[in-house]
Amino acid sequence: MKTKPKVFFIAPALSMGGMERASVNTANGLHDQNCEVIFLSLFKKEHFFKLNPKIKLIEPEGFNITSLSFMKSISWIRKEVKAYKPDSVIVFNKLYGALVALALKGIDIPFYLSERSSPLFHWKFPFNIINKVAYEINPPQGVIAQTQIAADYQKKYFKKSEVKVIPNILRSIEVFPEIQREYHILAVGRLNDYLKGFDLLLEAFTLLNNQTWELHIAGGDENGEALKQQASKLGISDRVKFLGKVKNIDPVYAKAGLFVIPSRSEGFPNALAEAMAAGCCCVAFDFIAGPRDMITDNKNGVIVPEGDIRALAIAMDDLIKNANKRHTLGENAQQIKIKLNQKVIIERIKQFINAK
Repeated sequence: MKTKPKVFFIAPALSMGGMERASVNTANGLHDQNCEVIFLSLFKKEHFFKLNPKIKLIEPEGFNITSLSFMKSISWIRKEVKAYKPDSVIVFNKLYGALVALALKGIDIPFYLSERSSPLFHWKFPFNIINKVAYEINPPQGVIAQTQIAADYQKKYFKKSEVKVIPNILRSIEVFPEIQREYHILAVGRLNDYLKGFDLLLEAFTLLNNQTWELHIAGGDENGEALKQQASKLGISDRVKFLGKVKNIDPVYAKAGLFVIPSRSEGFPNALAEAMAAGCCCVAFDFIAGPRDMITDNKNGVIVPEGDIRALAIAMDDLIKNANKRHTLGENAQQIKIKLNQKVIIERIKQFINAK
């Protein structure tokens, strides 16, 4: 009888975040497609995402509480991988991958890096040196990039590794046909993350000709005080609502009249994919990386020049005035569910890591 491929995951945690979401979705997907999965969480944090109960979860005890202990983590990873003897290891994030490269030196088990950061992101000293040294000592067997732009960059960095474009899995999005879309714009993401560009969205919101629609911003453990102060200074506090951390975001997508992602940079815009799958009419800045991989302008969404606040306001005003266009773009956007289907993406990952 053929044994199941055994895949060992190494990811930051099960808490809220794009990387956390992607690692859990991938682990669950591989389990569902006949793989034995072990999941090592580098930090022990409150669980926001749920692993399949049949997946073995390993969390640290007494370390990696508020900061990462490099030496303890390397020793711990090496011990656990040797104990479980997986066929392959998948690690999320370049720095965590460097720890794995050092931990697995001399162990004949291939590891694959799923790099999540934007191609524009550069690690600062000393982390850039740690990464460089670790990958010189033990390069990954392969690197998974989320977009073509990211893959082109990773090929220059990981010259000894195979690089493959495999986008994130889109989780199952619940739709609510009984819910009527409301007259508000939705944005989703961490409030205190400058790269999310919510400050730009607030500026664009003040330029709207329409003065009746509201702006709703969901996500994050932070209270978004700086954004709240900005909204107050701009005189729009009465039309901006901060929803906080939302456990079940799907009904929120279902109510949105428009979805806007104003990011300066992303590794892969998960929220955009989810909003499209939920049938939202979506508007995105043309940032690196992701929107061009998902949206064909004016067919299944709208793309505006990166950082152009006035162009964003004009696009939002146009869609607010045109309900038929919003409906058509939202309907077409749902085709993203085919492109990012779990079975399709997982099969590509299995082939890449030889988990057959």
